[in-house]
Amino acid sequence: MKIPSLNQIRKADQYCIDSESISSSQLIERAAKGCFDWIIHNNKSFKIRKNPFIVLVGNGKNGGDGFSLSYMLHLCGATVFVYGINISNHFSNEFLINKKKILQKKINFKMINEGEKFPVLNQENYLIDAIFGTGFNRTLNQYWKSFFHYINEKKFKEVISIDIPSGLFMEKSHENFEGIIKATHTLTFQVPKLSFLLPNYADYVGKWHLINIGWKDDCIRKIQTTNFYIDDESIHAIYKKKIRKKFTHKGNYGHGIIIGGSFGMVGSVVLSATASFRTGIGKLSVYVPSCGYEIIQNTLPEAIVNTDVEKHYISNIVLSNDKINAIGIGMGMGIHSKTVYALESFLLKIKNKKIPMVIDADAINILSHQRLLLDLLPKETILTPHPKEFKRLLCRSWKNDYEKLHFLKEMSKKHKIFIVLKGAHSVISTPNGNLYFNSTGNPGMSTSGSGDVLTGMIMSFLSQGYSPKESCIMGVYLHGLAGDIASKKLSEEAIIANDIIYHIGKAYLKIKIYSSKFFLKSDHRYYM
Repeated sequence: MKIPSLNQIRKADQYCIDSESISSSQLIERAAKGCFDWIIHNNKSFKIRKNPFIVLVGNGKNGGDGFSLSYMLHLCGATVFVYGINISNHFSNEFLINKKKILQKKINFKMINEGEKFPVLNQENYLIDAIFGTGFNRTLNQYWKSFFHYINEKKFKEVISIDIPSGLFMEKSHENFEGIIKATHTLTFQVPKLSFLLPNYADYVGKWHLINIGWKDDCIRKIQTTNFYIDDESIHAIYKKKIRKKFTHKGNYGHGIIIGGSFGMVGSVVLSATASFRTGIGKLSVYVPSCGYEIIQNTLPEAIVNTDVEKHYISNIVLSNDKINAIGIGMGMGIHSKTVYALESFLLKIKNKKIPMVIDADAINILSHQRLLLDLLPKETILTPHPKEFKRLLCRSWKNDYEKLHFLKEMSKKHKIFIVLKGAHSVISTPNGNLYFNSTGNPGMSTSGSGDVLTGMIMSFLSQGYSPKESCIMGVYLHGLAGDIASKKLSEEAIIANDIIYHIGKAYLKIKIYSSKFFLKSDHRYYM
């Protein structure tokens, strides 16, 4: 799914208005109806006849959304109190038209002007925030910052922001966070906004939900963007090309190799290797120090085990004569001086062999200390750092999440590599400057070995013939989906890395069920 810019969103809204010959107010009514339907659908959480709604409306189109939603809630039997937040003394037509409708229904309304005493608001109510929309990009004065702080301190039963939490910039960072409404739910129109996917803003966005307002397929197709959100339909478009056929054998699904481990850290290789098998690889070799031989044989008899001459660490990486389709390297490998030399020698040997490769963990740490090795990476190599590893690799810090994304793109372009920056909404940067944000996963996956599982899964996809981009996308999505299924069965606190592996099969089944519903559906809306 595409993540458009503010300008592209405005053009898409206007295209919708022009192509359907509707007014801006009618589009606002459609948006409000989508929000109303969401609230009604969640009526177990929102007891609309028991707890009143407080609706804060701004002077612009977002205020029009709030008025229209207030009107619908009132007709449904809810008690509604509407407050106009008069920040600019300029009122849009959408504001004026929808204000007239609620006054005709004698819905409670009061205007709040700058300098006035804040109204007394019952925190047992629901709050709907429709003050500012996506176009807001300025700093509030101290009075309105204080008012927003007053709202955030009230701890309402639920705070629902319409399209975007008021005060949150859509496309640039904040110097401070004083003037932003903290939402528990954000009902955003048609597409995700980039700021929703960044760690700095998670406490303000809350849980966000897409509300369809009827953008046309041909309009979406024309949008050119570099940011994408990995959703169910994105995965369907990739997965359907690789569905297994009847007359195939293990050779059709690739031969990969996992290289890693050191004394006390062989378990990370076991996790990666097991995840590779669970993701569908046909044949797997592992290369470990000799201390890992019995561990691998006992825990994973399906794997072919090759060992280093050294017992406790890797000193010289030797590939078998069998054809290798993909490589995963670095898990638990350590940074012994001979291991550093072994990695350098290995990269020199394979630079021109065009074998797809995933680099993780200690191999990334070695690259951070031996930065010239980055120039030895084959094109389209995949690196899978967590934020601290990426910071070490970058040799610099970032001021905010937007700058972090800039550095991510910069490094991918410079070295022609893919980078999977792990975390909530793991983000994939590509050599051509695109970013792909994951939609699956949960905080319970912040556990030792989770990254090793992901690397094994991505390597497995590479071995099966998926492209590096497809392998990254499938890897992060299936990894997160398996974690989500595990979380529902076990709770986030109880998840360990093996639970993610155990639920990979169930994640696949979920993808297959979804895909079976969409074989006849065009994917042009979501092409990546």
